Amino acid sequence: MLRIHLCSRRLALLITIAFAPVALAAQGLVQNDADAKEIASYRLTMDAVNKLAVAMRAAAEEAKKDPRYQEVDRIKTELDTLRKKDEPSEAEQARIEELSTKQAALEKQIEGPGLFNDANTLDDMEKAVRREPLLSGALAKAGMSPREFAKFTFAMVGASFAAGMQKSGMLKELPKDVNADNVKFIIEHEAELQKLQQEMKGSEK
Repeated sequence: MLRIHLCSRRLALLITIAFAPVALAAQGLVQNDADAKEIASYRLTMDAVNKLAVAMRAAAEEAKKDPRYQEVDRIKTELDTLRKKDEPSEAEQARIEELSTKQAALEKQIEGPGLFNDANTLDDMEKAVRREPLLSGALAKAGMSPREFAKFTFAMVGASFAAGMQKSGMLKELPKDVNADNVKFIIEHEAELQKLQQEMKGSEK
């Protein structure tokens, strides 16, 4: 498991985007019928899940080479040490404040504008991915195109949300734009997906 500090919410999104159904579904990102049909016809597979896992690991490894991430990692390590002290001195308290301010500034610099803030269609999302070297390069290494990543993400979002609602008894009949096979896939591979999700969460620490 990767054990690096991925401080940026931007990079965290790249790692967890396919496994955050409620957050994405609430945004109502799919806004046209053509996209809805394309996403509904996309079939989730473990091969695609594994490709995404490879891409996210590659993105995390690449991020370790960025001096800004390295600096934040160093700051967080020092902060963790200082905060574990029962009675830090005044100098140590001042150092904690100084490091916290520096960390926040670095994270804001790294984060920049949200990658998918203006992605309302599959085309928008595909273009956004291509503009993000870290993600597009990682996807290329995994053999997943930006278009497939976009479809995978929306399909996973819809199917995960529907599966959760179905399991809770709140959804008796699936919406017409949700692929029933994908919902079945989510339910049948729940343990594997949860294991991968935990790995991805661990890589953010």
